[in-house]
Amino acid sequence: MSSLRHWFAEDTASSDEYYSRPVPLHKRLGFKDPALIWTGFAIAYICAVIGGTIQTGLGMPNAIYAILLGNFTLFIYSSLLAYISGKWGLNFPLMVKAVFGAKGAIVPTLILAFLVTGWYAFQTWLTADILRAAFDLQQTAGLVAITILIGIVYAMPTVFGVKSMSKYMQIALPGMIIFALYYLFVKVVPAGSDILSRPGSGEMAFMTGVALTWSTFVVSGTMTGDIVRYTRSGTQAVGVTAVAFLLANSVFMLLGAFISAAINNPEVEYFFDSSSIFVVLPLVIVAFLSNGSTCDACLYNATMGFTNSFRNLTWRSAAVFGMTIGLIAAATGLIGNIVNFLILLGLLVPPIGGAIIADYYFIKQGRYFEPDEGLPFNWAAIVSVIAGVISGYYVNVAYPNFLFGVAGIAVTFAAYLILYSWFGSGSNRQQAVKSERDQETRAATVER
Repeated sequence: MSSLRHWFAEDTASSDEYYSRPVPLHKRLGFKDPALIWTGFAIAYICAVIGGTIQTGLGMPNAIYAILLGNFTLFIYSSLLAYISGKWGLNFPLMVKAVFGAKGAIVPTLILAFLVTGWYAFQTWLTADILRAAFDLQQTAGLVAITILIGIVYAMPTVFGVKSMSKYMQIALPGMIIFALYYLFVKVVPAGSDILSRPGSGEMAFMTGVALTWSTFVVSGTMTGDIVRYTRSGTQAVGVTAVAFLLANSVFMLLGAFISAAINNPEVEYFFDSSSIFVVLPLVIVAFLSNGSTCDACLYNATMGFTNSFRNLTWRSAAVFGMTIGLIAAATGLIGNIVNFLILLGLLVPPIGGAIIADYYFIKQGRYFEPDEGLPFNWAAIVSVIAGVISGYYVNVAYPNFLFGVAGIAVTFAAYLILYSWFGSGSNRQQAVKSERDQETRAATVER
């Protein structure tokens, strides 16, 4: 029992994942490991499934255009946040504190922590549902038990930190490459050039397809600092983000669209168009590896938020807390409707990122970025985000052919700059002139 207490109480530099302070430069991992983690995060079975859903609704080639536009927009947005994290070594909760204030940051941090826990729950539920579809299982207590076991296995890399996640990816990535090659040469290539003109159902608007692409990673794209802060510079962080969205996620979503067009049967679940055990079993294994590499990264984001919101939680106890919530949601099927969940993400999350971008690049002009404990609430940022969420909801209802997440960012961005110019942040410290010596001291602090 004493060893178990020690396991939960452990809070050393190696186990706390720098959740309450910047990652010093000598502890950064460089480009490779963060890029590998983000690759495993973005090359997920669900991304291929969503790509197939977009193709079913839009047909070809509109599905291709929607996926590319959604991922490019997501890359631009996430890169602006990633650069800040890579330069200053800050995770997402610390960035939120630097903008919203020490107390004002709690609500937005918790909102994203619970939303990304929802992604962890969905991926766990999805894996169990893939097993159901593959082997014609019934919804019984046994399947619930399997769901819980899967979620526990998926959580282990997060519990033991970012290096364990990188090692897991070295196992999972080859399996996902085999999955891609199998469908490419067995289904897509034989279908020929006709695949590029496959019609869809016509039940999806083009911008809805873009929004589904965008929303798939808008939460973790906003929280990208939790991963890219381990790079050695802002430029490296942007490079990792390019790998995540312009390469990994775009390619896998496009693959899903091509597979869907090649199968050309909307009744087929999860691409299982064959009942042969020699096809089904390898695909189940790949789905398990793929979803696991996404699950651990989602839970990692959530754990970072929980540790910064609840001061008494250590890294490992916060990971177990998030895992427990996610397992309850997954086992009950609470989060099984992916489309509604993606719309919710697109409404709530982008305005928070918009406030951070406005604050760093236009208010602070890139000179400094650190939590100010003397600033409990930055009401200019808080009110701006509320305005962004409301405007995003209005655009989603009134103009379904417009990307409402971008509207939320734009309104938050403009509102924050206006409100800040009128009222400031409420902190004398942020109004003070920053001397060159102050900047050198902060840079040295990050590098220590």
